[in-house]
Amino acid sequence: MNVTRASDGRANLHIWRTGESYFQQKSAAFLREWTNLKFSMLPQPEDGTIQHYDICRPLPFPEDTFDSVYALHIIEHLTPEEAGEFVAEVFRLLRPGGIFRVSTPDLEGIVRAYLKRLEECVRQPTKQTIVRYDWAVLELLDQMVRDRSGGLMKEMLKHGYYDADYSRERYGDVFDEFYRPPSPGCREAVRKTLLERVSSKSPADLLRAICGRLKGRIFGWLPSGKSRPLDEDPRKTRESNLWTYDQFSLRLLLEGQRFKKFSVKSYSESDIVGWERSDLDRSNHGDYSIEPSVYVEVSVDKEDASQPTGRL
Repeated sequence: MNVTRASDGRANLHIWRTGESYFQQKSAAFLREWTNLKFSMLPQPEDGTIQHYDICRPLPFPEDTFDSVYALHIIEHLTPEEAGEFVAEVFRLLRPGGIFRVSTPDLEGIVRAYLKRLEECVRQPTKQTIVRYDWAVLELLDQMVRDRSGGLMKEMLKHGYYDADYSRERYGDVFDEFYRPPSPGCREAVRKTLLERVSSKSPADLLRAICGRLKGRIFGWLPSGKSRPLDEDPRKTRESNLWTYDQFSLRLLLEGQRFKKFSVKSYSESDIVGWERSDLDRSNHGDYSIEPSVYVEVSVDKEDASQPTGRL
C-alpha cells in the first residue's frame, strides 16, 4: 500500500473502524494528510485512499515507516491478546521518536457515570433518572454482550426510550447518527420506563418479541456452517467491544510493548507534529470531542527498548 505524505513531508498512519459523524467531519483532513487503514473483517470495495484490513493480521507496511500512528476506537474491538499483538505491530512500524496515539471509550468515566446515575435513582427515582440509569447500564454493558447489530441501544432508540440531553452528553456527535426528534405526540413515550413499555404491549406483541429473541439465540447456537451470516454477528464483525480500558490499563498495555513516555491527552492536544492541521478528535460543530473518550500517547525509543515486559 502506498504511504501518503503530509504537507510537512511526514508519514502518519490513521487506523479506525467506523463512524458516520467522524467520517463526515474529518475525512477531508485524514484523506489528505494520513495513510488510512480501516479495520474490517469483511471484504470491502477499495477506492485507493482507504484500505480495509483485518488488523488482527500483521500490518502491511515495512518497519520504521511512520512518524505517528493514531488508532481511533480500535483497541476495544480486540481481545487483550490481540491488542498486545497490534500494539507490538505499531511499535514495529514507528520510527524512533514516533508517537502512538490511542483513543477508546473510557472505562473509568463510564463506571463513574453509572455510579452517579445509580445514586440518583436510589435517592429519588423519577422517570428521568430511571431512563438515565438504564442508559448508563447500556453504556457499560450493551456493546460487550449484544448478539445482534445495534443491540438494546438500537431498540431503545427505536421506541423513543432515551433522554436526548444525557445521551448526547455521553456519546457526543455520534448520538446524532441515531437520534430522531420525537413528534409532539410521542414526547410522553420518550419518558416511559422499561416496565411501563413492557406492560403496555399486547400479549401478541410480547409473543412476537420473545420469538424474535429466541430466533436470534437459536441461530447463534447452530453448528458451524449453519450459523448467522458473518455480517449479522456483532462479535464476528467486531462491532462488539471485546475489552474496555481506563488510562491505567492502557499504560500497562502500551508500556508492556516497549513504548515510553506515557501521557494522557485531551481531545484537542497531541504531541504529533502537525496535529492541529487535522484536529481529528475535536467536533467541527464546537469545542468538544466528537465522541467522548480517553486519549493517551506514547513514544518510541528503539535504542533503549528492552524486550516486552507484559503486565505488571
